[in-house]
Amino acid sequence: MKPVERIRRVMEKRDIDRPALSLWKHVPIIDRDPDRFFALTCQHQKAWEWDFLKLCYNGLFSVEDWGSVIRWPEKEDEVGEVIEFGIKEPLDWTGLKPLDPKEGALGRELYYTSLVVSEFKNQVPVIGTVFSPLTTAIKMCGDNLFSHMKEHPDLVLAGLETITATTRAFVRELGRLGVDGIFFATQMATRDRLSWKDYSTFGKPYDLEVLSEITKSMWFNILHIHGLEPMFEELIDYPMEAVNWHDRRVSVTLSKARRMTDKVLIGGIDEWEVLHTADEDELRAHVKDALDQVGDTGIVIGPGCVVPLHIPEERFGMLRRVVSSLLSSGTPDDHGTTFLFEG
Repeated sequence: MKPVERIRRVMEKRDIDRPALSLWKHVPIIDRDPDRFFALTCQHQKAWEWDFLKLCYNGLFSVEDWGSVIRWPEKEDEVGEVIEFGIKEPLDWTGLKPLDPKEGALGRELYYTSLVVSEFKNQVPVIGTVFSPLTTAIKMCGDNLFSHMKEHPDLVLAGLETITATTRAFVRELGRLGVDGIFFATQMATRDRLSWKDYSTFGKPYDLEVLSEITKSMWFNILHIHGLEPMFEELIDYPMEAVNWHDRRVSVTLSKARRMTDKVLIGGIDEWEVLHTADEDELRAHVKDALDQVGDTGIVIGPGCVVPLHIPEERFGMLRRVVSSLLSSGTPDDHGTTFLFEG
């Protein structure tokens, strides 16, 4: 069964040959060289056969061309760091100009995306990463964003309009390239960072503007809610087919999420501890627990967020072996397909 077929069946909660699986991890230094990045993506997909490809663009791509000064890593176990924010004073929000998504850092990621789509179209779902406007805002301002929102909300909202226009243009270009969906990541829809009142003003309206660019050809779109107190109920109505969050680290478990939505759930793996340290039997039990919590085939086994850089990639192979050992029992019952363990 091709990954495209497996994911479509997951969306319909139909019988599948084995549980669906995907992991994603940043590759600093390489991720700013699109040709090398593409070659490594192909190598990884051949090795691990993920059921969708979440394109892990450079984590600062959305702010690179808006004036932030970035210290780029010199080693592949480091990430880029903003050392001077592009937005320093509240009035700076009004100075933002829309970016051309075909140029600069956005253009770099679109070129990489075009290579991946050409290689894997109709075989593996290709999912482009898109940061929410408010996520981009805090990446270019840091925690000063909170005081700006409180003291100068109109200026911040003006900046968000510009960020949203650029993000929408980027999503349109992703659609033209033929991606199968977007991975829409919000790092601010979490109560340990922001109240719902503030998110409903500075976050959700702009999120929905971006998501209005999703076309019918983008059939597998993933909402990623980052944080320890995710606004799960408030965002679950977003027009997305799947949702991903830190299910192993927050109060919204897979079983609780399934009671709240029939969307595809992506998670089940504690990428910080279990993926790093568990032996094969422990990892198998971890995966089995995730499947049992959901009770149907509408799940993709995956991390709560990007896999940390320090996790060795041989652990990916172990997880692949574990998931591949789970075979479909055949005809689904009222709760969907169950899985049998072999070996």
